Amino acid sequence: MENERESGSGAQIVIVDDVDANLMILENIIEGMGYTPRCASSAAEAASLIAESRPQLILLDVFMPEMDGYEFCERLKESPITRDIPVIFISAADSSEDKVRGFKLGAVDYIGKPFEVTEVTMRVRNHLKIYEMQQELEMSNRRLHSVISSQARRIEDEQKNILYALAALTEERDAETDNHMQNVAFNCRLLAQGLQFSPDFDEEISESFIDTIEVASRLHDIGKIQVPYDALMDPMNFQTEDLQNSKNHALQGAQILERVYQNTPENSFLPMAIEIARYHHARWDGSGYPQNVREKDIPLSARVTMVADLYDTLIGDEGGENCCEEQEALKIIEEKSGIFLDPEIVKVFLKIKNRLRHS
Repeated sequence: MENERESGSGAQIVIVDDVDANLMILENIIEGMGYTPRCASSAAEAASLIAESRPQLILLDVFMPEMDGYEFCERLKESPITRDIPVIFISAADSSEDKVRGFKLGAVDYIGKPFEVTEVTMRVRNHLKIYEMQQELEMSNRRLHSVISSQARRIEDEQKNILYALAALTEERDAETDNHMQNVAFNCRLLAQGLQFSPDFDEEISESFIDTIEVASRLHDIGKIQVPYDALMDPMNFQTEDLQNSKNHALQGAQILERVYQNTPENSFLPMAIEIARYHHARWDGSGYPQNVREKDIPLSARVTMVADLYDTLIGDEGGENCCEEQEALKIIEEKSGIFLDPEIVKVFLKIKNRLRHS
C-alpha cells in the first residue's frame, strides 16, 4: 500500500454516480489508496465540485438522469480549464461501441461494473501517474520556454546595442543632427500610432508594428558606414550620381542586417529593419531606389520612415545647405506628397505636426 501512496499523493478524485452504493464502494477504494474522494450524484453537482477545486482525476458514470456521462465528458473537454483532467468512465455497459464512443469524447479509460478492487486501484494509480508526468513535462516546457525567451531577448538586446552603435557612427560622419536616429524613431512611432486610426492603415498597423518600427527605423542609414564620406547623398537631389549613392548605402545597409539576421532568425525587429534599410530611398512615383518600385509596392514601414527621415533631415541639418525652418520643412514635405512620399501618410503626418520631435 505504501507504493500506491507514492504517486498522486494528496490527489483529489471526483466520483460521479447516481447510485449511492457505487459511490460508497469507490469512495472506500480511493480512501484506501491514500487519495481524497469527492462524491457527486449528478453532472451538475460534479460541475460544482470541480469549480471549487480542480481534481486530478474524474471517475464518471455513463448512465445518469438529466445529463449522462457522455455529454458531461464532452463539456469538460470543451473547456480549457478542465479539458486536461483525465476522465475514466464507469459503467455496466461494456460493449465495444460504448467504449469507442467514450474514447472519442476524450476519456482515458473504462472501468466496468461491478467493481473489482484491484482493477480500480491499478487503473486509477496508472492514470494519476501519467497525469503527474504530463504536468511535470508541461512545467518543464514552460520553464525551458522562459529560459529560451530570456536568452533570446538578451541576444536581441545585445544585437540591438551593437547595431545602434554602428548606426551612430553614420551620424558622426553625416552630421545631419546629433539625435537623428532618436528623432526618426520617435516620429516613426508617433506617425504609426496616428496611422492606426486611419481606415487606410488600421488593418496593417498593430501594436507590434508600432513597437517594432520604433526600433527598426533607427537602423535605416546603417549602410552609410560603408559609403565614402564624399559620396553621402543630398536627400533633395536625384541626379544619376545621387541615385547611385542612394543605391549604395541602402543596399549595403540591407546586406549588413541580413547577415546578422541569418544567425538569429528568431529576431523580432530585423526583418522590418532590413526592408526599411533597403527601401527608405524608394519614391512614391518610382524615381528612387530600388528603381521602378513605387506606391504600395514600397513596404509600409519604409514609407513611414521616409517621411520621418526627410523631416528630421530638413530640420536638423543645422548650418547645412538643406537647413530650413519647421514651416518650410513641412511645406517641402507637403510638396513631395504623391511624388516622393505616400500622400495618405503625409496627411496624417501634417495632422500630428505639433507633436513631432526635433532637436
